Amino acid sequence: MTAEFRAAHASGENWASVASELAELLEKEPLPSQALAFLYVSEALSDDIGSILTFLRSRLSIEHWVGTAGVGVCGSGRAYFGVPAASVMIAPFANDEFHIFEPLKTDSDLDAPELQRAIDRLQPIFGLVHGDPSAPASLATLSELARMGSTYLVGGIASGERGAPQIAGRVVDGGLSGVLFDGKTTVQVGISQACTPVGPVHRVTEGREGIVATLDDRPALDVLKEELDADGSEHSIVSGRYHAALMVPGSDTGDFVVRNLMGIDPHNNMIAISGDVQAGDAIRFVRRDGAAAEQDLRRMLSELQKRLPGKPRGALYCSCVARGPHLFGTESREMMIIRDELGDLPLTGFYGNGEICNDRFYGYTGVLTLFV
Repeated sequence: MTAEFRAAHASGENWASVASELAELLEKEPLPSQALAFLYVSEALSDDIGSILTFLRSRLSIEHWVGTAGVGVCGSGRAYFGVPAASVMIAPFANDEFHIFEPLKTDSDLDAPELQRAIDRLQPIFGLVHGDPSAPASLATLSELARMGSTYLVGGIASGERGAPQIAGRVVDGGLSGVLFDGKTTVQVGISQACTPVGPVHRVTEGREGIVATLDDRPALDVLKEELDADGSEHSIVSGRYHAALMVPGSDTGDFVVRNLMGIDPHNNMIAISGDVQAGDAIRFVRRDGAAAEQDLRRMLSELQKRLPGKPRGALYCSCVARGPHLFGTESREMMIIRDELGDLPLTGFYGNGEICNDRFYGYTGVLTLFV
């Protein structure tokens, strides 16, 4: 009989009360003799992540852990913000079915013999990664790590004003850390962008860096205003509801990466976005609000279900700090939608400073990984 995934989440007055409740919940049934455990803590507990890890490792007799800290954490049907909270999932993987790697801070770290041996041994097609927002240069290793093992990566960037520790067997910081899984590990991944297109895809005909001068040989600001008018907006360009979506080259699903609209130049009819853009790039405008977020989340979940061979064994959810109550109205609404659509299953995750799907960084997204 295949061992089951186990998960628990809890909040309390301090790290000790949270860790004790997690242990009690997880110990209600026997735990696997070999496992990989995921631990996510809220910002209020980021300074105590080492104490929580030490306590749970000893109490549960599970050696291998990965995780990080976020503004919020989540479990099945529940999310926590602004309180001491933590979420854990125990996955029954044998010790030789995964490899935990400590932070990659430069490209040269990718040449580490231990990492190379692990990739050769596991032939990984899937991995989970966590990043440190205070070390943006190190995040450039993401695409190269994905390429090295032809590995599909998911995860997120730690968040919180009190620091962004990661767990990669032990508490670490800086760079990109995580875990690579044996090539036999089967997952399904879905990404929800929380955005609705408000117009067609355009081609940048003049632009560089973050400045877009013309779209389809027309002034970019004129195009944007027309589409906002058609969407019923009163030119609320700076409201935060509207964004630029850079289309992912080669995607057959219309995938895009959302970037903020940073400003407009009404004298020259240009717009500025928070991302590099060049002539020839494909771009469209999108609206982000609660209705669009729920609609897109349910779409993603429906498409995931169609690909599932059966009920998922467990789930990881990496969502954006700008989602949660900011988009869905209440702190647990996003997680309740996932539970409503997929059922009550072992799940853990966190709300971070950016999300990772395949070899790209996203914003405003929710990335759901299902182990099947």
